[in-house]
Amino acid sequence: MQLPQSIREALVNDLEDFLSNLPDDPEPEMVATFLIEQLEYYADEKGIEDVVAQLEESGALDGSLQDELESEMSSNDDFEYTEEEVVALLERLSDIEWDEDEDDVEDDVDEDDDEEEEEEEAADEEF
Repeated sequence: MQLPQSIREALVNDLEDFLSNLPDDPEPEMVATFLIEQLEYYADEKGIEDVVAQLEESGALDGSLQDELESEMSSNDDFEYTEEEVVALLERLSDIEWDEDEDDVEDDVDEDDDEEEEEEEAADEEF
């Protein structure tokens, strides 16, 4: 499933704040619940409905996304509760691919246009 890159960035930022307020070995249920709630929130903002159901389908999960996340976190002794590790787990379980947002693409195009205009103005000033 493809989701906007801005959702990934927002999840990483939110998880960083959330995990910094928890002990080093938090309860997997708390982390999974927080992750899913934030994911649903940001998906709703982007007009993506039923994101959890879509992710469960795209990842061909045996159980719910919540259960799978908890299971993976608790069964893997090497799992580290960092924002990148948690989001990477979500990506792996749900087969997520992150795409640039249309807004981000437009911003990049605007920046490129501004740079071209500046270069043209500088070239005009030389003559």
